[in-house]
Amino acid sequence: MKYIYILKTGTTFDTTKNLYGDFDHWIKRSLRSSNIKTIDIENNTKLPNINSAKGFIITGSHSMVSEELPWSLSLEKYIRKAASKKIPLLGICYGHQLITKALGGKADFNKKGKEIGSVKIKRFKSSINDPIFKDIPLKFFGHETHYQSALKLPSSAVVLAKNSHDRHQAVRFTDTIWGVQFHPEFDSGIMKEYILNQKESLDKLGLDMDKLIRGIKKCKASAKILENFEKIIDN
Repeated sequence: MKYIYILKTGTTFDTTKNLYGDFDHWIKRSLRSSNIKTIDIENNTKLPNINSAKGFIITGSHSMVSEELPWSLSLEKYIRKAASKKIPLLGICYGHQLITKALGGKADFNKKGKEIGSVKIKRFKSSINDPIFKDIPLKFFGHETHYQSALKLPSSAVVLAKNSHDRHQAVRFTDTIWGVQFHPEFDSGIMKEYILNQKESLDKLGLDMDKLIRGIKKCKASAKILENFEKIIDN
């Protein structure tokens, strides 16, 4: 039996976890398959045999790709192995940035600073026939919370979507590998929690907490990314 592996690269805030569960729970609720396993990479769970994988989803993290933590460097090697085997892979936020680095690009702090909240994203023409964007409008909202971005892409990568803050909001790295900077697994409640839990740092950045909370959207269109990726795995 083959599995969809959720490669979990961190844990959410305690209050958020108590209310909504953790990163892997948010992803699982969008998938239909019962053959899903979570691999807790951050806590040194052994990576699965690559041949047992039907597909992979790499979660977000509160860590930074530029820290080059030991578990993250190990996961980079594993990403390259998945690429060579042409196993479907989707990276979310940290996962997106890590795929960028693993395949020859660069991820680091975005010079525009932190992006957080429900933000507007625009698709490129390159995404029109891409299965990851099936039934998603050309302009849509996505939930975001990140300091770092995919700054320089691998030479073979194709940009699928951008916004005013980040020109690499969605990327197709290979025929079987995608990354998104936004969080398709978030709902409006989780997004609100991420704003509330970062109040101190957001205040220091001069960001308007009330405005961010008022601006939260349901982001149903971007949530379809996970559904579409599962269909890619099943094909």
